[in-house]
Amino acid sequence: MAKIYFGEVNIIKNKIVIPVYIDTEGEVVNAYEIKIKFSDNLVFRDFQEANSIINFWVEKPIITQITSDENNVRISSEKFATSYNLLKFSGLSIGGYLGRRGLLTNLIFEAKEENALIEILPSSKVLLNDGLGTEVKLLGESKFLEIKKLTKNIHISSQEGSQEFATKHEFIEDKFPPESFQIYLNRDKEIFEKKYYIIFHTTDKQSGIAYYEVAEKQSFTKPNLRDLNFEKAESPYILKDQTLRSYIFVKAVDKAGNEKIEYLKPKNLLSFDEILSLLILSAVIFFVIKLIKEKWRVKIFRK
Repeated sequence: MAKIYFGEVNIIKNKIVIPVYIDTEGEVVNAYEIKIKFSDNLVFRDFQEANSIINFWVEKPIITQITSDENNVRISSEKFATSYNLLKFSGLSIGGYLGRRGLLTNLIFEAKEENALIEILPSSKVLLNDGLGTEVKLLGESKFLEIKKLTKNIHISSQEGSQEFATKHEFIEDKFPPESFQIYLNRDKEIFEKKYYIIFHTTDKQSGIAYYEVAEKQSFTKPNLRDLNFEKAESPYILKDQTLRSYIFVKAVDKAGNEKIEYLKPKNLLSFDEILSLLILSAVIFFVIKLIKEKWRVKIFRK
């Protein structure tokens, strides 16, 4: 058994930061698919990965189409809204998680008007870390929040009671770059037409990863970052230089603009024919220089 629930809400002006937690009730779990229904007078703005027990995101929080069954799930006070949106996310805790207060994510909403609703749907799923993908039964009824007032203070109601928040909380400024990561070079005959591609992934403990960029450049030595042309990319990324003669750079950028850059060295700087040609050319140049020196020596001795 397990329980998904909302934590203490933080308010920043008209932004509502809602943490989503899991209590595993003594079980070791490793996979989550969470569905959250919210009224259309709330606007989903962002999410935070900081301190999340999810270390591999299958699908980051995204708005998706709500089904008729999910739309019919009754939220505590249907009088507050007439239509709803569905937000869902899924991910893994590699190695498993056991605990009563595991942070899944912080969801950030903006309220367009008062009397908004948000609820964790009972169709959410949690899987055991048993290698079989056994689904865990979720405890209790669906969890909800009612946001009843948006003036100087915001009033939050839930099954556990009511809270009132003054709009004075602030985010912790993110001054740290994303975590270091590795770039993996692959080629598979079954995908991408046997082309070489790279896989990369990292996390950011505060604001979360915003996007990645990739740059490739042929060079005998490591190129200067100022000479690179980065382009936004996602993993897996098909390499433009299939000869593997380029340095490959991957830049991870978090939501505060901090960057972390990793790179791979070229696998094939030169082909055999090119190396042979360079050796022959070097030998020719060497003998030409030697011949010129010998001629100058002869002239000097004659004088």
